Amino acid sequence: MNIKGFGRGLASKCLEHGMPVFAGCLTQQGIESLRADARKSIGNGRSLDAFLMDVTSDESVGKVAKLLEEKCEKFGGLHAVVNNAGITGKHISDDFLDIKEYLKVAEINLWGPIRTTMSVKKLLKKARGRIVTVASICARVGLPGLGPYTVSKFGVSAYCDVIRQELRPFGISVHILEPGFFDTPLINRQKIDGEILEAWEQAPSEIKKEYGEKFFNDARQSSQLFLNTIASSNISLVIDAYFHAITSKYPRSRYQVGWDSILLFIPFSFLPTGIQDYIFAAAGLFLPKPACQ
Repeated sequence: MNIKGFGRGLASKCLEHGMPVFAGCLTQQGIESLRADARKSIGNGRSLDAFLMDVTSDESVGKVAKLLEEKCEKFGGLHAVVNNAGITGKHISDDFLDIKEYLKVAEINLWGPIRTTMSVKKLLKKARGRIVTVASICARVGLPGLGPYTVSKFGVSAYCDVIRQELRPFGISVHILEPGFFDTPLINRQKIDGEILEAWEQAPSEIKKEYGEKFFNDARQSSQLFLNTIASSNISLVIDAYFHAITSKYPRSRYQVGWDSILLFIPFSFLPTGIQDYIFAAAGLFLPKPACQ
């Protein structure tokens, strides 16, 4: 089966192991596609219950929560909720962004998981279940050019750290995934390049003058080079981490996934801030520079 993303891959793996799956999809097309994949992989989609859900909408999430209350009654609650929805936002310096970009990304990456988790907490308490949320290595290291994404992932990681302690008395465990860069629709190169171009076109003339067109063109190239170099196509690593978090007798509180997460970003995050700044400054010698420098 052609796996397009982490959520779809996890849904398929759970179905293959005979587990009932409730899948929230943003569009009807997504529902039909997921159902078709389920029929191909396990012969039928009877264990899959897919429905429309917009994590940015209180009304949408509330409707799904009521639906799950009915459907999970026979299971004695909900065993696990997986917060997987996310977007990267524009890959460009903060000078080219506005507050709307930060709000847009946070609405999905931060408020979405919080909204979803709070809506099903009652069901999780009944089953003494698990909360599994994808953060990122960007919840450990602030990468230049990924401001809105980094802010949202630091936030959702902090939320999980808080509720892990608060919900322990109820038998609920909380787990965070910290994957590196993987080739999924989240980092589609054409999409990212288009968003960078849009940010440049919408930037004030003063900012364009400060940075210069050469910076813009070099930034587009360096962004593509970075992703082509570091992104892994083996997304099964993330899917397996998700599956372990919801099925293992002894799941981990945090899962570092991918060679870049384990060998590069997580070790880097333990360095003193001064040393991190020195390394960033050294790396900056080889990165695009504003025209005003």
